[in-house]
Amino acid sequence: MAPSRADVRNPIVQQWDAGGLPHSGIPSPSHTPDLTDGYINGGEYDDPMSCGGQGAQGSGSYTPPATEEDLRYWRDQDLNEKIMRGVEENGITRPKGHKVTYHYNSTVEDMHFGKTHPMKPWRLTLAKHLILGYGLQHTMDTHEAVAAGKDQVSRFHDPHYVEFLSQVSPTTFDELCRDPRFAKAIPPKHPGDNVDLGPYNLSTSPGADCPVFADMSTYLFLYTGATLAAARQLVSDTSDIAINWSGGLHHAHKAEASGFCYINDIVLAILEMLKRWPRVLYIDIDVHHGDGVEEAFQREPRVMTLSFHRYGTYDESQPGHKFFPGTGDVSDRGLRGTIGEHFALNVPIGAGIDDRQYGGLFEAIVGRAFEAYKPSAIVLQCGADSLGGDRLGQFNLNIKQHGECIAFVKALGVPLLLLGGGGYTARNVARAWCHETALATDNTLPPNIPMDLIPEPRAFQGHGNGNGQLYPAFPPNKHINECKDDQLEMMVKKLDFELRYVARAPWVMMDRLPVRARQEEELERVREERSRGKAERRRLERDPGGRGELR
Repeated sequence: MAPSRADVRNPIVQQWDAGGLPHSGIPSPSHTPDLTDGYINGGEYDDPMSCGGQGAQGSGSYTPPATEEDLRYWRDQDLNEKIMRGVEENGITRPKGHKVTYHYNSTVEDMHFGKTHPMKPWRLTLAKHLILGYGLQHTMDTHEAVAAGKDQVSRFHDPHYVEFLSQVSPTTFDELCRDPRFAKAIPPKHPGDNVDLGPYNLSTSPGADCPVFADMSTYLFLYTGATLAAARQLVSDTSDIAINWSGGLHHAHKAEASGFCYINDIVLAILEMLKRWPRVLYIDIDVHHGDGVEEAFQREPRVMTLSFHRYGTYDESQPGHKFFPGTGDVSDRGLRGTIGEHFALNVPIGAGIDDRQYGGLFEAIVGRAFEAYKPSAIVLQCGADSLGGDRLGQFNLNIKQHGECIAFVKALGVPLLLLGGGGYTARNVARAWCHETALATDNTLPPNIPMDLIPEPRAFQGHGNGNGQLYPAFPPNKHINECKDDQLEMMVKKLDFELRYVARAPWVMMDRLPVRARQEEELERVREERSRGKAERRRLERDPGGRGELR
């Protein structure tokens, strides 16, 4: 029997050796200036480096000094011309037959969880640089996200918890801890705890999984707003594939932060999608179990959760130390005794699984789950900590195999929401999500990163950083492979047996979900019929003798 979440107290942060690249403040090449900005003196390009007060000799015209903004515009113009040449040379085009939308707000890159914390929003900066450098922004509609409202977040999360998150910062934390509304949410201290936890599992102590940091409310509500906007694009039929790499925070619970996750944007997105579709399939390829999403829908047959994750002992030298969060055994299948039983599938995997094994396992189980459950839409959490070489992960997957999971799900042909998640080796997270953006838009990228088109080429330079390659080969034996083929086949059979219950469930037979307008229409019809029936009955009862009934 797998341990419950309450029994597992091993944090993620302590499973990581600090290190990594510093945050970059260099602006991205996202601004495309008006091309007329560079023209002066009757349409001639002036020298942007000119600092003199007089133009070309004999022209009689005055050339003002070039400002820093002028120089930036000039560089941006040159950069965008190079990007467009690369787009043409590499055959980068918009997809035919489906539409992709990209939802993002670069403000999320400015957040800092702490110097030694493994979560580095800088990975989002690097991913953006690669996507822009390859010109993939031209293959999809891009939307700048706005922050979610507290009322939207409260559709799943406890309102007091949402209020706390909207106010918390390093300067307000102590005061909020004394507020009676929040003080009761401070968890009890356990023997061996080396972090002092505040309300809802947040802390200002070094080494905390869920630290309090500057401007965190902005970060939390922005990534959530991006995910909700992406979900609404799908629901409104204005997109077939919607992407938000800043989302996918799957550990957050209703009134508790967990595993670097504060707001569970995935749950909120699925609730939005259930307004339109009768069934949603959630697939999670993060190296950690998607416990927060599974728990949220453990009583709900209209959502099936399917998680592929590392499970078991983290370190053989410490047998009691479970890999975070310690849940998600194959026997965990939803809340037993409720209608949600059988609608949670878990694929617990040992350390060191390779590309061949993972690909076969994923396609076999997802294919069977799709056939049995017949989902109307899919949410795919693409946590990149399942890649080989990740600072917290223990798999041996390469970038292309990780991408094969996205390609397989995309080929199923239903509306698809792609979200980020874990991933703690920033350069490889960026590579994976750039590659998967290309897959979503039906494009193939050249293997050499366009180093002259990205602001931070050093993140990808050198042997240790992949030698400028988009698909560097990770060491195949970084983690000893504990996975045996016969054991994986047996797990597929167990889950296949579980899916027999799913295929025969009445919820799977439901093809349509009446919208509110249709429900109101039906209720009005019933009310009218009842009203007519009562009138007819009163008419018949008014004069029984006159109709000869007493003769």
